[in-house]
Amino acid sequence: MSKEIPDSVKDSLRDIGLTDYEISIYLTLISKGPMDARELSEASGVPYSRIYNILTQLEKDKMWIHKEEESRPSRYFAKSPDEALVIAKKQYNDNFDKNSDRIIHHLASIYESHDTPIKIALYIHRGRDICLNRSIALINRAKNSIYIVASDYELLEIFYEDIKKARAHGVTNIRLLIEEPALKDKKFKALLQKYSEICEIKSRDSVFGIAIITDEGEDAFIILTQKFFERLSYFGVVTDHIAFAPAATFYFNYLYESANEANLK
Repeated sequence: MSKEIPDSVKDSLRDIGLTDYEISIYLTLISKGPMDARELSEASGVPYSRIYNILTQLEKDKMWIHKEEESRPSRYFAKSPDEALVIAKKQYNDNFDKNSDRIIHHLASIYESHDTPIKIALYIHRGRDICLNRSIALINRAKNSIYIVASDYELLEIFYEDIKKARAHGVTNIRLLIEEPALKDKKFKALLQKYSEICEIKSRDSVFGIAIITDEGEDAFIILTQKFFERLSYFGVVTDHIAFAPAATFYFNYLYESANEANLK
């Protein structure tokens, strides 16, 4: 069995929570088919004194195998790897959510009672082209979602082709939030009508700056503009803090869900 199944597979099974004995039993059933407890003990090397406890864990708790009750002695079958992994992932997510709620409930207030500042790196990118190039790179790296807040016609027009390509490559969750005064501008409205073919569009009475968020909070970039001496300056803001993009996503969703459907007629 060890020759047929690489050690890297065993390492992966171990990393997602199976013990060495559980791995031996599961891989034996995968390789050799259904067996009863004694046959499994002999084939897998798991001591017979431990076999029923391990089988119960794999069948009842982790659900990687199932038992045929009708046969005597009972035989055990391996579930397919894809089915077992779906179950394992759901169990992990459910368990993570339950434990994270408990941890946050009890520890967050204790942590927040101390005024302890956290040092983070805040990066400011200066210049229109630099901000533009970083934004486009972010759009091109997106795998499943792109959320955009935009009050600037020029940049939104430039982003269009790259967002259209992202849509063609499978990024189907694309949302655009614009400010309602833009709908009164014929040129801006014509651009939004093109966007409406590839994304959802909503509007608010006003939005601030430009933001691009990808893959439900994996990455985010915020662009602010300021006029100095009749010249428009661009500032791109990003940080390496792990909460930056998820927080941006949370705030975007709040604004988006309470926004109006954009009237493009």
